[in-house]
Amino acid sequence: MKQSWRNWGCSALVALTFAGPASAHAVVAVTDQIELAASAEAQVANDLLVAVLFIEREGQQQAALAQAINETMAWALGEAKSAAEIKVQTLQYTTFPVYAADSQVISGWRARQSLRLEGSDAKAVGELIARLQTRLAIESVDYAVSRVARLAAEESLTSEALARFGRRAQQIASALGRPGYRLVKLKVGGLDAPAMPEMFHPMMARGMAKDAPVQLSAGTQNLAIVVAGTIQLEAAP
Repeated sequence: MKQSWRNWGCSALVALTFAGPASAHAVVAVTDQIELAASAEAQVANDLLVAVLFIEREGQQQAALAQAINETMAWALGEAKSAAEIKVQTLQYTTFPVYAADSQVISGWRARQSLRLEGSDAKAVGELIARLQTRLAIESVDYAVSRVARLAAEESLTSEALARFGRRAQQIASALGRPGYRLVKLKVGGLDAPAMPEMFHPMMARGMAKDAPVQLSAGTQNLAIVVAGTIQLEAAP
């Protein structure tokens, strides 16, 4: 009885393997899948300016350093209140030991805290930076595309990339003598090249004129949407 079941299983396997023409065609169709990709990109104007300034002090007592930095930051926040359209955020406060030359003995402490500015009005941000430079130094100035502008650009680029994907898929199907295709898998992703930051050396920043605004040029940023997926070609007529 066991032998007969084994023979029946082999017969069934053979029957499935050597199915009729219609079934055989369906099996082949499953392998007619093609991977392809399409993209759309555009230059988008940077409409957001982000600057980071910092205060750094060195001394013997950590408490005295903290007080000096807190006083400077309080003054900087007070200056920033005059520009309500600029977002202001204090960053992490850190302290580091200072060692005597050629020694593992701690001779003092260095404390540092940063202040982050963000605004769409480059002139206002530049003027605030100029005022803050009397007591703080510039760490970096970066340009970026705001969330609102980025979402608008991505929405437009996504539609364009999807349209290109569809045209390319239909072109491939036609070139291979197929009437059309079926979408099996699709992935949509974004790419962008970050703007180059305007870097300033701390000593240069301290030496600039107190009321001279920083000269800035926003420029553009390349945004791209990439659509990649798999299509299933329809059977030839």
